[in-house]
Amino acid sequence: MTYEEKCEFAIQELEAAKIWKSNYNPPIVKLARKLGFKVPFPHYNSFLSNALSTGIYFGLAWGLFMYFFAWNKQNMSPSVMLATALFAGAFFGLSMACYYRYSFKKHKLTPWHEIENA
Repeated sequence: MTYEEKCEFAIQELEAAKIWKSNYNPPIVKLARKLGFKVPFPHYNSFLSNALSTGIYFGLAWGLFMYFFAWNKQNMSPSVMLATALFAGAFFGLSMACYYRYSFKKHKLTPWHEIENA
């Protein structure tokens, strides 16, 4: 089964489970797919993969936002800024990974590597 066929199967399965499109196909996944990366939807990723990808993405974006709009005016030390952004990214990443794992199990979705046999 090709990657595109697996994606079609996954989309049908996710829509049958009534999971919102914006939830199973977030902007970072859309961007990765447009750039040619063959990434599965977050519900089909491993816990660690979801934790790292969402945590790094969020921590970096949130940290930059906070730096330009708040922290640089507060004379915060770089180590405190970095620690805060790392904590926020880790918290968000773990939260999202828990959500995706819970949703995967709740809706009894087919594991990505087993879609070929479905």
